[in-house]
Amino acid sequence: MLQSIHEYRHIGKHTDRKDAYAIVQGKATFLDDFKLSDVLVGKVKPSPYPFARIVSIDTSKALEVEGVEAIITYKDVDQNLKFGMPKHKPVLGEYLRYVGDAVAIIAADTQVHANLASDLIEVEYEVLKPVFDVLEAQADDAPQLYPGILDHNIVPGGMPVFQPNGPWWHLEKGDVEKGFEDCAFVAEDTVSFDKKPTPLAPETPGSIVMWEGGDHYRVWATSQSLMVLQMAVSAVIPAQIEATSFNVGGSYGNKTVMKAITVYGMLLARATNRPVKFMQSKVEQNVMYETRLGSTVQARIGMDKDGVVRSVQGLWSVDGGHFGNSVQGQISVGLGEAQLIMAKCPNWDLDTRLVVTNKCLAGIVRGYGGQELNSCLSLLMTRTMRAGDFEPVECFKRNFCKVGDRYFWRDGREWTARSVDYDHVIDKSAAQFRWHERWKGWGVPSWVSEDGKKVRGLGCSVIGNADAGENFAEAYVRMVPDFHDSSKCSFHLHINTVEIGNGERSSMVKMVAEILNVPIECVSIVPADTLLNPRNEGLGGSRGTLTNGRAACNAALDLKKKMFEAASLLTRQPPEALECAEFGVRPKSKPELWIPFEKCVPDHHTTLTGFGRHSEDFGTPNFFMSYLEVEVDKETGLAKVVDMLGATDAGQIIDPGSAEMQCHGGIGSASLDTAFFEENVTDPVTGRILTYDMINYKWRPFNEFPHFETCITESQWDTHYFKAIGFGEIAGAAAASSALMAISNAIGVEVKDYPATPDVVLKALGKV
Repeated sequence: MLQSIHEYRHIGKHTDRKDAYAIVQGKATFLDDFKLSDVLVGKVKPSPYPFARIVSIDTSKALEVEGVEAIITYKDVDQNLKFGMPKHKPVLGEYLRYVGDAVAIIAADTQVHANLASDLIEVEYEVLKPVFDVLEAQADDAPQLYPGILDHNIVPGGMPVFQPNGPWWHLEKGDVEKGFEDCAFVAEDTVSFDKKPTPLAPETPGSIVMWEGGDHYRVWATSQSLMVLQMAVSAVIPAQIEATSFNVGGSYGNKTVMKAITVYGMLLARATNRPVKFMQSKVEQNVMYETRLGSTVQARIGMDKDGVVRSVQGLWSVDGGHFGNSVQGQISVGLGEAQLIMAKCPNWDLDTRLVVTNKCLAGIVRGYGGQELNSCLSLLMTRTMRAGDFEPVECFKRNFCKVGDRYFWRDGREWTARSVDYDHVIDKSAAQFRWHERWKGWGVPSWVSEDGKKVRGLGCSVIGNADAGENFAEAYVRMVPDFHDSSKCSFHLHINTVEIGNGERSSMVKMVAEILNVPIECVSIVPADTLLNPRNEGLGGSRGTLTNGRAACNAALDLKKKMFEAASLLTRQPPEALECAEFGVRPKSKPELWIPFEKCVPDHHTTLTGFGRHSEDFGTPNFFMSYLEVEVDKETGLAKVVDMLGATDAGQIIDPGSAEMQCHGGIGSASLDTAFFEENVTDPVTGRILTYDMINYKWRPFNEFPHFETCITESQWDTHYFKAIGFGEIAGAAAASSALMAISNAIGVEVKDYPATPDVVLKALGKV
């Protein structure tokens, strides 16, 4: 087990999660366990075509089905209610723009009756020509998904909520052409990360909506960020929404907004005046829920004779699926992450386009936009390294962001990196992986079998994310004296953070317990509910540790300050001379003057509350590096990982088990295996997703997990009360480009197609 090198009572030590026993014993509450009386089942009748117009629709037979309470079509909905930014996709419309788009929504007493009603809705379609390719969609003669609203299927750039100084989607800096003149080595190509893999969290997306009259709604959802859900849904249907989340069975960033099923639930709940529950099946999650962005990057990267990137020029075309769902924010983060891995580059002209196609909607997936771009640009960056014969680990180290480097982030403002420097962890991890012993050079395998049929190659890559300090967070810590024992009390942390499987809620409890010097069992955390907690954008952007953690720590510190002020009057000692110990406060030099916490409360049986806040700060980017050795069978084209190491500096480790789990969890959720087999396969004629279940969608089971080591160092960054920084979102994100680099080195031929399935490898070898 990973061990922290710093001594605390709780921090840096592995402890059982607060929810551990309830989960393993099947006692934890998930959305599907939550019961409301009189709940109806929600159902979407999906479009069978990628692009079509509803000529006529007849719901009369469906409404005769027993238990069917309501069926809503576009004829029943205000066409000014729209999804997208800017608003362009009607909630229910005459035009259908992907296989799975909502033809109608149904509320019935059972799933069986809802399914039967869906089958009985009679629809006549006018089938239209679809467009699936992000480059073809921009052509003059391409089908237009939103004529008169979007020009050439391009969604306007920028995101006002992120960029108060004006929209920002084009990174322009320095003199690109002059920069290329100074470069000794240049690589130029088009690289695509466009198979739009599906994150497929174990628990499918779900939402229960209850209408409370007027514009008030109560929502229970599998969302990892209730405030984001509130903002996103109320932007479609103006309403006051209070939301609750239970344990979430995995999210990977993907179960955040859940806009469509929640909006549909609002429409049906209001129409029936009964709660409506949408819980997607696994097939619906595969084919009708948000996928990763599709990315195609046309770019060139230039390096000087020392291997430092001096100029970058390119166009990043993003496939947002059938409408632009605030992907502009993901694009701006991607531009930021590109600068972190090439932080010394003074010359940039990296433009972006968000394009709509007749595919399933793209949205948030672990890595808020940056991982898709990084998988393309870091691969092209290694191509430039190869041209200059630079040793890759040293070249990545030379280029990655250090203290004093400047970069534009998603707010369109320029930030300066402070405190963090990751050179030491790059050196330590390279030694642990034995990189320099095993590296034989570009295009040279690290190992060859005796018969020459199997070869191995090495690959590495890096990624960083300044979203570790994203957005704001608020928290309360409330001290409640015990009625029966005046020497004891309990503490309650109010912070609107959902448990999505990473132990974040338990980690924040540890922070509070550490500051107040009490047992962890004495600190509880309030359920994730907008009615019970202050505002907080929740988990995401690797920000759990830094933002939520800072808010929780500041609340605990504020509570301690108030207790010390009260205790100072009783002990006649200055507050700075006091400490928490044994459920009370005492002077450090006179422990015999100890008083119980309860005496620090103004009035008998009342409580005392501390408040804490984190404000947005993009000045401390985090870091993750992936090393791989990949074995390729040159006869079959099959590639597999035989050795892997993930490296980062966590600052202070909060919980060793959680830190290692985040590294291992980075393999899943559309990162490593997007380089080998993970993809959504779409029929080019019908537009239907063929990888619609867990048999057809290839995904790594536990018995195929590769040998994986971690290298996690603990610098004491100036970031947080406990000097920590989060890295969970980017864990494993650099593995995709590492894998393609390793495959290319193994077979001696450049491979750039994601995923590098056997046919791709054999084609590169000239065998197909």
